[in-house]
Amino acid sequence: MAVYDLKLEISQEVAGYLQDEAKNRGVSLSKVISDVLTDYYAELTEDQIVESIRVGMCQALAGQGRPAREVLAEVDREVTGAAHDR
Repeated sequence: MAVYDLKLEISQEVAGYLQDEAKNRGVSLSKVISDVLTDYYAELTEDQIVESIRVGMCQALAGQGRPAREVLAEVDREVTGAAHDR
């Protein structure tokens, strides 16, 4: 991996989040920033998203996968549960 010496101007809030993340994970601040940038550039392209939706729709039309009501109920439980944990 190449090493670059960069100067970043970020808000105190973002700096605090990154420092907390590094502390929680037990890694360096550089590692956290590298991971964040890697994740950012690893996001799906629009074509990949459209293809994923197309495949999902074909599977649904073929009767494959889980019923939508079941999936939505699971999402609701996860969101509601997460809201209650706060």
